[in-house]
Amino acid sequence: MQSVNYLENMRNGIEASRHIVCLLGRNVSADCGCFNYWDSEGAYAVETNYGYSPEEIFSASFYNTRPKLFFDYYHNEILDKMGKPGEEFRVMKRMEDERKIFAVITRSIYGLPRRAGMRNVVEMHSSVYENKCSHCGTWYDLDFMKNASGVPFCPKCGAVVRPQIVLDGEMIPNEKITASANEVARADTLLILGCTLRSTLARGAIKYFSGSRIILINEEEDYSDSVADLVCHGKPRDVLPKVYG
Repeated sequence: MQSVNYLENMRNGIEASRHIVCLLGRNVSADCGCFNYWDSEGAYAVETNYGYSPEEIFSASFYNTRPKLFFDYYHNEILDKMGKPGEEFRVMKRMEDERKIFAVITRSIYGLPRRAGMRNVVEMHSSVYENKCSHCGTWYDLDFMKNASGVPFCPKCGAVVRPQIVLDGEMIPNEKITASANEVARADTLLILGCTLRSTLARGAIKYFSGSRIILINEEEDYSDSVADLVCHGKPRDVLPKVYG
């Protein structure tokens, strides 16, 4: 954790900001209790239980060829381990209400910002809350997916109901990329939480940023930290309440 004086500098940087866009990294989701298949222990458990790595299962090709096993994994590992928004989301919601944060951009599929009541959220990979019949196009909510046994079939036409999340091997929809780029281009400050500046999320956003400052709060140190103007090494759920309490 950085010193009190450094936290004060970060507090002043946020106070001086007029249009913050927040990039929400995967470490935040993990800290909130969401299933994290990048974790080595979690990945080992998945491979032991299912015979495939998480990356293999959570792919478009696996979904198309082994739907039963895909949905077993999806129910047991994703839908049953969704976590809940932590203290950092309470602060972020207040920052949005007070017109400090104008948008949140995330690759997480667990819908944490929306569950915390935040309004302007760009979910690059969509979320578990969006599910659509692959044939008739009827939309279904999360409860429908949770209550389905095995492969979820549409009650109207009998086709598979497909989570609209972006699987490995699929392209992020252009409208998501455009929305993200537009939000970042309007920002005077990027607040990056729970990922390094080398992450796919950060690298994809920074190229559109022409604002005044980049603020990074992430537990792990990384050589890319030098790109940021203000850095604090700690969990966002611990740091953010101290910076914007």
